[in-house]
Amino acid sequence: MEVQVQSATESDMSLLTVMNQQLIKDEGSQNPMNNEQLRERMLDWIQGDWHVDLLLAGDEVIGYAVYQFRKGHYHTEVTDVYLRQYFIKREYRSKGYGLSGIEKLKKERFKEVENLEIDELECNLKGQNFWRKAGFEPYYINMRMKL
Repeated sequence: MEVQVQSATESDMSLLTVMNQQLIKDEGSQNPMNNEQLRERMLDWIQGDWHVDLLLAGDEVIGYAVYQFRKGHYHTEVTDVYLRQYFIKREYRSKGYGLSGIEKLKKERFKEVENLEIDELECNLKGQNFWRKAGFEPYYINMRMKL
């Protein structure tokens, strides 16, 4: 059940786009982006200052992570990481791969990081439960009003 982490490349765009579509659907996001827009955004991330990793079990890609290193909010001498997207394919969920992937990222990618931050949609209760199991605690509430 050990997960390996491998940097994604431009050749992984099709696979990442399909997984990103599943993530949007599974978390209940209102993101209206189509396949090409999702692909372009992922490509921009890889070519920019974001990191995109594939998560593997053996030779099988089971998910991915998108993250960015940032200076601390209050203490700019420390490094934080913002985990923008974290996805495990449906057939690999509830088997320990998700938690194993987080631990692998912490050990291999986030060694020098003081805080790991995520955002989770209020409607995604399964996601919230997963993150609590992984050790995350709520820090703030972002509220929105449609006008």
